[in-house]
Amino acid sequence: MAGYKGHIAAALLGCGLLYLFPFWTPLPWPGKAACVAIAVFFGLWPDVDTKSKGQYLFLLAILMVNLVLLYRHEYKRAAYLGLLVILPLLSRHRGWTHSWTAMILIPGGLYLAAAHYRGGHPADFLPYFLAALLGYASHLVVDRF
Repeated sequence: MAGYKGHIAAALLGCGLLYLFPFWTPLPWPGKAACVAIAVFFGLWPDVDTKSKGQYLFLLAILMVNLVLLYRHEYKRAAYLGLLVILPLLSRHRGWTHSWTAMILIPGGLYLAAAHYRGGHPADFLPYFLAALLGYASHLVVDRF
């Protein structure tokens, strides 16, 4: 089992695979930086179900997002985010958060929600979805070895 540093390194390596996809090239630098952050975030996310440095970093990031939502008076989104954060904490370590199914469903659900609520073409969000998938997959692969 890798620590948080190993999972971050693996997520960064996985994010490097995005260079193999042609739609990555025209993405502006802020978009590329967001993809890297998303890959690292999802590289740590499966360990949110146990007391770890990954859990601490994940919850700190969620706290920051929730504070921004509250500042912007987006109480409904802040409440949903809070509800979603509780779910992994109710399961055992290496439970559903460490499954290949969750690797598809969680980033996939966020991808569909972003495409629906942000508007635009769903392909616009594909680099971010793939970054989430690669980060999540890197965690599962590293934990297997």
